[in-house]
Amino acid sequence: MAGDERGPRAWHDVHSVQEAPREKQKSSGRIAAEEAAARKKIEALRALRLAKEAAEAENPPPPKPAGRTRKATTS
Repeated sequence: MAGDERGPRAWHDVHSVQEAPREKQKSSGRIAAEEAAARKKIEALRALRLAKEAAEAENPPPPKPAGRTRKATTS
């Protein structure tokens, strides 16, 4: 056949794309439910991060003691 001599197909070749079987395709309702769950999880994580930042702002860590400074040696 003539198509056998073309070499490997490019990634954008529309004829090489296979559609997933019907049972593996996601319905729009299922996608929406997954997106809603992801948004809920992100909001919970954001709330935890903001609470942690607020707690750190109220109680800043004690300052570290200053280290010794070395004198420059001149030769």
